[in-house]
Amino acid sequence: MKPANMKPANSDPASSDSNELERSLTSLLRLSGRLNSIFDLDSLLDALAEEALEITNAESGCAGLRTANGVSCGHFLQGSAVVPFVYDCQPGTGWAGWVLTHGTYYLTNDALNDKVVVPEIRERFNVTAGISIPIVDSEKEVIGFFEVYNKKSHSDFTAQDLKNSVAAAQIASLAIQNSLTYRKLMAFAAFSRSLTLASGLEQILEVAGQHLENNFHRAAAIFLPADKTLMPQFRTPEFLLTDKELEAATWCWQHGQEAGAETAVVSDALAHYLPLTVRGQVIGVLGLTSRPGAWFSTQQQELLAGFMGQSALAIERGLMEQRVRRLRFLDESDRLQNALLAAVSHEVRAPLAAITAAVSGLLNPAAPLDRGHERQLLQTAEYEAKRLHRLMNNLLNVTRLQAGVSRLKLEPHDLLDVAAAALEELGTSSQKRHVSIEISPDVPLVPMDFELITQVLVNVLSNAFKFSPAGQPIRLSGRIIDGELEVTVADRGRGVPEEDLDRVFQKFHRLAESSSVDGLGLGLAICKEFVEAHRGRIRLENNPGGGTIARLVLPLEASPHVI
Repeated sequence: MKPANMKPANSDPASSDSNELERSLTSLLRLSGRLNSIFDLDSLLDALAEEALEITNAESGCAGLRTANGVSCGHFLQGSAVVPFVYDCQPGTGWAGWVLTHGTYYLTNDALNDKVVVPEIRERFNVTAGISIPIVDSEKEVIGFFEVYNKKSHSDFTAQDLKNSVAAAQIASLAIQNSLTYRKLMAFAAFSRSLTLASGLEQILEVAGQHLENNFHRAAAIFLPADKTLMPQFRTPEFLLTDKELEAATWCWQHGQEAGAETAVVSDALAHYLPLTVRGQVIGVLGLTSRPGAWFSTQQQELLAGFMGQSALAIERGLMEQRVRRLRFLDESDRLQNALLAAVSHEVRAPLAAITAAVSGLLNPAAPLDRGHERQLLQTAEYEAKRLHRLMNNLLNVTRLQAGVSRLKLEPHDLLDVAAAALEELGTSSQKRHVSIEISPDVPLVPMDFELITQVLVNVLSNAFKFSPAGQPIRLSGRIIDGELEVTVADRGRGVPEEDLDRVFQKFHRLAESSSVDGLGLGLAICKEFVEAHRGRIRLENNPGGGTIARLVLPLEASPHVI
């Protein structure tokens, strides 16, 4: 229905018509220049409403956009004043809903008896006459609207008012489409930038899922193949995953076609599923919750297609990086195993040979020994057996760390007890050295895994013994610094080259000048793993007075990693 009561534009002479036409053209040119210089949609709609009031000489009005469920605007203009008032119309409801459904204008000069007008609008703005104009895009879809109410002259709206309003809607359509295109490009640029910065498949999936949800206001899920089946690798909290949803996603993956809600395949699913393809190959499936009857604009469809293409390429990159890392890990594990076996075969040989020689000497009946020599051989066997035990412990710890099956046993312990246990385990090698222990009296009991931190001190002290002259002292100290426990082991040995201070914590890394010293090069690597498992830190630094300082820091509160 297009209501009546519309009077002719003007019956004055030709000169008056010419002036009216000139004023209309001037107003429309001003509208075009103003709207096409604005890219922010809210500002554009405000400008449209303001110019529509000027063109029609109306008292009040508004401008809004199409939404998923109808049309909406958030405020009105009354003269130059902004009036907050939410105006939401579903198709067929109110003038705005009417023009959305019919795709053409609505004009009445008898709003008091009009049955389509929203009563709250009529009462709030004292509407007696009005025009509602649809804004239609190049695809003939309604993308917005504007309305004007009551001419300031208290006369009726005319045919010229309607003609000017329709022309204004055409100008506004181009400006709105340009603004939507700009918004689409900005969203796509932000999405591409986020995907580029994402490191690893997990982060790529999270970035893609969050951008999809934020831009399309639908819960999202991304499915990827795993062991010949399809598994959800990311989903927003609102996405409901059921057997029916998995069935629709799997069909989409297997056939490379859309499935789920709003399709003929598993149509009772809650979400709509789309294949993610790269070079014709389906590498995953995107699920978006369905909103039956909701409008999905051409701009949104184009943006979704772009998002899907970029997501598929980024996911493929993430999968390839994952495969490369897996191959690199297998290669590194193989090299580590070979190096470990070679090192073990070398390191085990020496203590076993010493133990065998000592035991053979004790058991040789042809060469009886006095008690002094027997004791010396037994001490040698004991020292080498402990050395072998420590070596096996290190290897076992490396295995557990790599497998991720070891867990910290955190209990409050006295640092002095840990230091004493480490010196006791080192046995005769510690007894031959002067080791001073200086622990500040304010050091409390510290939560730690006693066995692991003992092993840390054993490895650090063992290095201090190996790489410093026998007559030089070793100092172990502990104190509280900035709410953390700091433990240092300082020697007066040869020191470490600056370039090796960080590399010594790598597995099997040994200093060039230490080739004559026994060891696998695993000690400090294990120390680093154990200390970091306690959320602590360890580093080496050169002692200003000569030698090396090993400095480890542990938190005073229990908050461990699982290792």
